[in-house]
Amino acid sequence: MSEAPKARRPHVADLTHGWALGRARVEQQFFEDLYARVEDPWRFATSDYEREKYAHTLMALRGRRFEKGLEVGCSIGVFTEQLATLCDEVLAIDVSPLALGRARRRLRSQPGVSLARVTFPEEMPEGPWDLVVCSEVLYYLDVAAFELALERLRTVLEDGGTVLAVHWRAPTRSYPLRGDEVHEWLVAELGAWHELDDRRPDYRFDRFEGR
Repeated sequence: MSEAPKARRPHVADLTHGWALGRARVEQQFFEDLYARVEDPWRFATSDYEREKYAHTLMALRGRRFEKGLEVGCSIGVFTEQLATLCDEVLAIDVSPLALGRARRRLRSQPGVSLARVTFPEEMPEGPWDLVVCSEVLYYLDVAAFELALERLRTVLEDGGTVLAVHWRAPTRSYPLRGDEVHEWLVAELGAWHELDDRRPDYRFDRFEGR
């Protein structure tokens, strides 16, 4: 009897219908120009959407305590303040020096929080990490960078860490990837560690557990 054919791993083209394959990554200068014009471009500190999403993000972590947390794309540090309540230490990274300057002012009295300018996923702070949070950041990557991000996150999980991804779901062609596409790709590649699929009308959570 011949062997049954192995299941084919989904390719990004299967999940994005191919339209994202030629789209360029959102580069640092885009963010620098935006922060130069507006103090809080996405209204992280004031919008009801962000306030609700932050509360649900903490709930998705089930009130657990983490020793070392990494926040990818911290912007001006609004969620960093809340994430720090669950972690002994948090390293919050961003590609924008302007955003990090505002985050430093916001977090200057927050113990256990460090900030660094890092271009993720090409650069990855040295772990191991008990928790990595990627909130509203992975859809800025092009396909090649997203594939590298998957390798970084897979290493975190193999080391026993937790990865939480949170992204806006509304259709857009402003970014290389859409929120749901990001999450479908994460699940396809990291499904062995998949523990939570929580979809709200405006945003989506997926949590992956290496433990």
